Amino acid sequence: MSARDGIRILVGASMALAFLLSVTSANAEWQADPDDKRQVKAANALAEFRERIPGTDFYLGDAYGFAILPSIGRIGFGFGGSYGRGIVVEGDDVIGTTSLWQFSSGIQAGGKYFSMIIFFKDKEALEYYKSGKIQFLGQAGVALATVGVQATPSYNEGVAILSVNRFGLMGEASASGAKFRYKSLSEQ
Repeated sequence: MSARDGIRILVGASMALAFLLSVTSANAEWQADPDDKRQVKAANALAEFRERIPGTDFYLGDAYGFAILPSIGRIGFGFGGSYGRGIVVEGDDVIGTTSLWQFSSGIQAGGKYFSMIIFFKDKEALEYYKSGKIQFLGQAGVALATVGVQATPSYNEGVAILSVNRFGLMGEASASGAKFRYKSLSEQ
């Protein structure tokens, strides 16, 4: 190998490294602002996800961004609903806040308290989430105390969801509509 070939390889490798470092992804270690209670709750929930669901770090490394809702309350007896609030992270920056309203109907009884992370595969998926369009979901499962985790096995239309039960008892086979709202930090 000549000196000229060595320089070409070095330049090519440097350019590839620069490109990889410039790509925004959620694998950067986002750090919560200790003065923001919502971010601190989100960071604590993220630590719990990492502990209870081994695939969390895979999704963090692969995602363009994510929304984390550390505290979602759900109750249902025939009809039911859920509500929770959280933050949206793009790369290693918090870009806004989010909330979830969900109405459900079907065979269901009980209540639970859980956390959810929504991973966005690319910028297009994040932009769609920020638009706040209603998503219809079907659910089936049983939650008992802190037993239970749920995950989509791969991205579906650019989104993957993980949830961890924190407390409660609920059984359900229901259909539901969910409304996610996004508010950028500049709007607050």
